[in-house]
Parts: sequence; C-alpha cells; structure tokens
Amino acid sequence: MKPYLLAALLAGSALAGSTGQAVADKTLRATVQVSVDHPIGANVVTFKEALEELSGGEIKVEIYDSAQLFKGSEVPKAVASGAIDMGVVLADEYSGTVPAAGIFSEPFLFPSYEVLAKAAAPESPVRQTFDRLIGETGTKVLWWQDYGPVQILSKDHPIRTPADMKGKLVRALGKPVGDFIEAVGGTPVVMGGSEQFMAYQRGTVDIGMSGTTAVKSRKLYEVMDHVTMTNHSLAEFIVVINPATYDGLSDQERAWVDEAAHRAEADLRAKTRQQNEEAAAWLVETGNATVTELTPEEIAQWQKASAPAIDIFIKDAGATGQQLVDDIRALY
Repeated sequence: MKPYLLAALLAGSALAGSTGQAVADKTLRATVQVSVDHPIGANVVTFKEALEELSGGEIKVEIYDSAQLFKGSEVPKAVASGAIDMGVVLADEYSGTVPAAGIFSEPFLFPSYEVLAKAAAPESPVRQTFDRLIGETGTKVLWWQDYGPVQILSKDHPIRTPADMKGKLVRALGKPVGDFIEAVGGTPVVMGGSEQFMAYQRGTVDIGMSGTTAVKSRKLYEVMDHVTMTNHSLAEFIVVINPATYDGLSDQERAWVDEAAHRAEADLRAKTRQQNEEAAAWLVETGNATVTELTPEEIAQWQKASAPAIDIFIKDAGATGQQLVDDIRALY
C-alpha cells in the first residue's frame, strides 16, 4: 500500500472515531480528484483562501488534489463516513443511489448557461430539491461547481448525427449518460475523468465525452482530434462536507464556511462560460483539434433521438425526477 494512502486511511479512521478532530484543530481536509491548476481544483483553492481570510486564519483548509486520497467515485462514502471532511464529486456519482442526482446529464435539458444559473440560485426549487436529496445520503452540499457543457470527442472525423454513434463504444460519466448513449445507438463504457486519456489512446472506447476545458487541460486533443460542440449535458460538480463536521462548527464558523462557499460558487460560475469559449478558440487557433459546430437541424436530430433517455430518468427517479424536469423547463 502506498504511504500516502496508508496515512489517509489512518487519518480517516481517526476522523471516523472522533468527528470533532477536524474541528478541534480548526482544519478542514478536502479531497479533489484533479490538480489545483484545473478549474475545479482552483475553485477549491478559492474557497480555501476566502475561508482563511474570513476567519482570520482560525480555520485552515488542507487540499489533497489529483486523487491522492480518493477517486471521484469514492468521495461520497469517504465524506459520509468522516474519512475526509470535504470532497469534490461529479453529481452523477450519486445517481446510483439517488437517481434524481443524474439530472445534469439529461440530454439537452439545460439549453444555456442562463438556465443553469437560474436553477442554481439558492431560492430555486431545483437547487433546494437537489441539495436535500444529497443530504439524505449522509453528505451536505456546500456549493455547486459549474464546469460547463459536455462535448463529444472522436478521432479522424467529427460525430455530427446520432447515426454516427451506432455500434460505437462511448465513454460515459455514469448511468444517466449511459442512457443517452444507448438511446442514440451507442454502447456506454463508464470511466472517470482521469482514465480518459489512456482509454482514448488505447482505443478502449471509440468516442469520448468531456467538458471543453478538459480537452485542453487534460490534453485530450493528443488522442482525440475532433470535438463536436453538442453541449448536450453538463459536467456539474458539487463540493460536499461531512454533516457532523459541519454541525460541530460554531455558528460563526459555519457562517464563514457558508460565505466562503458562496464566493467560490459565484466566482467559478462567472468564469465558466469564458473559460469554455476560450478553450474552444484555443483548440481552433492552435490546430490541436477540429471543432465542429452543429446546425439547428442536426441538434434537432439529437434531441429527438435522445428523448427516451429523459423518459428513463423520470421512470427511475419517480415523482421527484418529473418535478425536477418540470422545474427546469419552467426556467426556459
């Protein structure tokens, strides 16, 4: 066992045995599966700096980035158990136990950055329902991390229509994305963000999916030279905290944490659109990848072909899933 992993497990055991440990030394430990240079990791640094400033240094934040301690799929249980205080996790990771958590991956449900911003507002029924559902799993949502829309990646030629997906192995972020892939004729292969490069390089899958900025930051253009701007779903991350750790803070400390989380969320949401547009422009300008914009007619084909995926989501998530879909569409 690697030394850092052994240390993490020992630390986790100590935290699980004494939920006041992180509070006693005024240190919150956060696990992140990407580097602090990545927009998602950098956003946790924004939280750290804001919290340490607000608290006058009374609360420190230790960041364990690049999945040093836990993979993204392990974060929900790690935070719920107290093995780590806080963690960044793709919302889809909760969809196995809370089907409605896959809402961000439903195809073409969020047509613009503006609709997502409305859904993420504190008073939004979408936000309140989603955060409550995550809370029922033993973790508390601190803030949402808007990473932007998901695109389709391919080699040698662009994927323009659903017909291009038929019979292909396609990277999926989780079950909701898998339902979309199956609806358009592909076969989903679930894999985490850190696994993409090698999978594309080795041909484990034929077609990829990722955020625009990830194509640049993870250098996916080296193994996938075409990016089709489908904008079909969102890569929405959430930062969760162990409820016992949060409740163990004083009223003042919780206020500092909440304010720092609010600042971090607002900061990233203000930057995300620009970062995604700049990443797409960079791919074009450098010639690292061919970026394909779809016509309205092609988008309509995708919307029609993928509609069954939303029906599956509603069936799996029940009345809550239907309500989320209705509440989001009411924001159009």
